[in-house]
Amino acid sequence: MNAEQLLKQLRDFGNPIDAEAVARYHKVDRTYLGVRVPQITQLARGYWQTEGESELIETCEQLWKTNIAEARVLVGKLLEVRKFEDHGAVWSFLSQIKEELDAWAIADHLEKGAKRCILVDESRLDDMERNWLKHENFWVRRACLVYTLYYAKSGRNPERSLQWASTMVDDRGWFIQKAIAWWLRELSKHNPERVHQFLERYRDRMKTFAVKEASKYL
Repeated sequence: MNAEQLLKQLRDFGNPIDAEAVARYHKVDRTYLGVRVPQITQLARGYWQTEGESELIETCEQLWKTNIAEARVLVGKLLEVRKFEDHGAVWSFLSQIKEELDAWAIADHLEKGAKRCILVDESRLDDMERNWLKHENFWVRRACLVYTLYYAKSGRNPERSLQWASTMVDDRGWFIQKAIAWWLRELSKHNPERVHQFLERYRDRMKTFAVKEASKYL
């Protein structure tokens, strides 16, 4: 099954009413088909059960270039459900398309594929610090937190992501503040003391809603 066949199936799943609603919600100028995420996930699972890994990146590149919302979500789902060997090629692809991130509903579906690449080779955190953290596109900066949420889990070292978050506290953008709060809230589930320390130092520089969300489990 190639990219063209996947696109045909996406269009077959499409619902014009849903497409209009999603377009109004996201307010990003691109094509929307009105396909729901469970349907996209089903399509991704069918693909990786029949196709080899060598076709994966090429298929993802072709889907991404369409700029169809659901096709870009499908890229994330393909990287999520497939256990791939060539993490370097996947990371190179993610690093390339980061320049075009412009909506959370697409960017966040890339998180699991990115996490897998990082856990295989944590030097990719150095790459993010060099080439993502100060990027002019705030969606790329936000990805530094969203794609490292795994480090907010128990037994992982949260300090690098917290340091990155500390460099973003003065960014007044809603999505950046939301990402900081999301990271802190996840960490607070098992390490409330560290979240208290962060908020004690930076709460006056964060937006009120972000401090409230970060404190949800404290």
